[in-house]
Amino acid sequence: MMMNDVVKKISDLSDFLADFSRLLSSDCIRNLARTRTSDFTRNRNMNFFKMILYFIFRCRKTTNEELGNFYSSICQPDMRISKQALFKAAGKLNPNVLTFAIREFASRFYRSSLPVKLFDRYHVIAEDGSYNEIPYAAINIFDFHFPESKKVRSPGDVNVVHSQASGLYDVMNGFFLNYTLKRADYSEIPLAFKHLYESREYFRDSPVIYLADRYYGSAEIISFLEHMGYFYVIRGKKNFYKKEIASMRSDDEWISVNVDKTWRKRFRFSPESMEEREATPLMRIRVVKRKVTYIDSRGEEKCETTLLFTNLPEEEASSDLVAYLYTLRWNIESSYKNCKEILELERFFSADGDMARCSILGKIIFHNICGIISSQMNAFLDEMGKESVRIGKKENRHAYKINLSQLQKTLRDNGLLGAVFSRKRKRIEEIIMSTFLIIHKIKVPIRPNRHFKRWGRVLTTPPGYRFRIDGRNHPKVKRFKGCLMTTAP
Repeated sequence: MMMNDVVKKISDLSDFLADFSRLLSSDCIRNLARTRTSDFTRNRNMNFFKMILYFIFRCRKTTNEELGNFYSSICQPDMRISKQALFKAAGKLNPNVLTFAIREFASRFYRSSLPVKLFDRYHVIAEDGSYNEIPYAAINIFDFHFPESKKVRSPGDVNVVHSQASGLYDVMNGFFLNYTLKRADYSEIPLAFKHLYESREYFRDSPVIYLADRYYGSAEIISFLEHMGYFYVIRGKKNFYKKEIASMRSDDEWISVNVDKTWRKRFRFSPESMEEREATPLMRIRVVKRKVTYIDSRGEEKCETTLLFTNLPEEEASSDLVAYLYTLRWNIESSYKNCKEILELERFFSADGDMARCSILGKIIFHNICGIISSQMNAFLDEMGKESVRIGKKENRHAYKINLSQLQKTLRDNGLLGAVFSRKRKRIEEIIMSTFLIIHKIKVPIRPNRHFKRWGRVLTTPPGYRFRIDGRNHPKVKRFKGCLMTTAP
C-alpha cells in the first residue's frame, strides 16, 4: 500500500469521525437527549454534548479521577464540575439517544467514502445475545425484572440484576450496527427480528450473509431471511428438523421442510415470514455436517457432529467455506469479551437504571469507533504483508492484526476525546496519523495454531495470583484424577 493510500484512508477516517461528532452536538441529538422537555434547555457547563462524550470516553476507576481527566482532555480544567452536578446532568440524559447514535454511526459509515471490507462480495453480519450486569438496587430489580428459576422465585431471591442485551455486528468492519437492552426475561428472538428489520436501510440491494448461533435457526427467522434476500449460516440445534436431517445420505445436502398451517400459527414476530411460507410452504435448507473433537469435563476425548444451516448454493460456497464462514461469528464473541473485560462495560458510577444503560451504550460507541480504525489498520497490515512476501522478507511470514486493547489505550492517550469534542477534522487526522505511525507496536502475529494451550493442561500447583506474567487471566481449574486440570471458561 502506497503512502498516498494511507493518507487518503486517514483523511476519510477523520472526515467520518468529524461528521459523527457534529451529529452528536446537533439540535436533533439535543431533542433526543432529553428525558423531560425542560432538560438541557440552558447552556450549562455540562451540556448534553459533553454528557454524551463523558459516557463514550469514560475509562477511569473513580468519578473524581474521571472528571479530572475529562475536563483536562477537552482543555477546560478550570470548568470542572462536582460529582453532585455530574449526577444531576447524567440523570437528564435519555438512553435512547445513544441507541440512536449507534444506528446512525452504522448508517453514516456505509454512506461514507471509507472502504467497506467485504467477504468476497458479501456483507457479513452476526447476531448474538448476552447478559449485562446492572447495579444491584430494588428499583432495578423491578425495572429489569428477572428470569424465574428453581432458586429465583421472587424479587427477594435476586442476587444479581441483569439486562438482556443483543447486538447485530459487522464482523468484517468491527462494529455493532445495533445494540439493544431489555429486561432480563426478554427473549433474544424478537430482538433479532428488530435488528433485521432495521438492517434493511444499511444494505439495500447488497448481498448479505447472516451468522447466528443455535437459538436462531427457527423456521420463522429462516423464512424472514429468505424474504429479505439474505444468505445465512446458522448453527443448528439437534432437535430442529430431526426427521428431515435423519434422511440425509451425505454430510452436505439440501432438505425440504413442509411448514404447514399449524406450524405457521406459531409465527409471532414477522408477518413477512408468514406470507413467505404461505406462498411457498416447502422450505429448503442446505445442511452441512461437521465433526468436532473436544475434551469433556472428565478429560475424555469426545467427537460430536455439528449442524450448520445455510441457503448458500454449492457453486457459491463449498462445505468447508460454509464452516469457515461460521467461524467468523466468533468476532462478535470477541467484541463482547473486549467490552466487558477491557472497556469494563459493567463498571458504573451510579445505581440509577438509566445511567447504567447510558454507561453500557456509551462504551459500545467507543468500541465502534476503535473497531473501524482497527479495521482500516488491519487492511494496511494485510497490504504490507503481501508486499513483504513479494520482496522476500522472511521476518513477515505471519499475518498481523492490531491489538484492539492497545489501540483503545493509544487513542485515549493521544487525545481523541479532545479532538472529537473540538469537532476539528485536522486535529482528528493528526491523532489517527500518530496512531498509524506506531502501528508496529500495537500489532500481534496471527498464527495458524495457538502457541499456548490454555486448558486441558495438568497443573502441579494451583496458580497463586490472578494474572500470568504476560497479563492474561489464568484459566479456571478443576480436580481430575487427583490432579488439577485447566478448563475452558
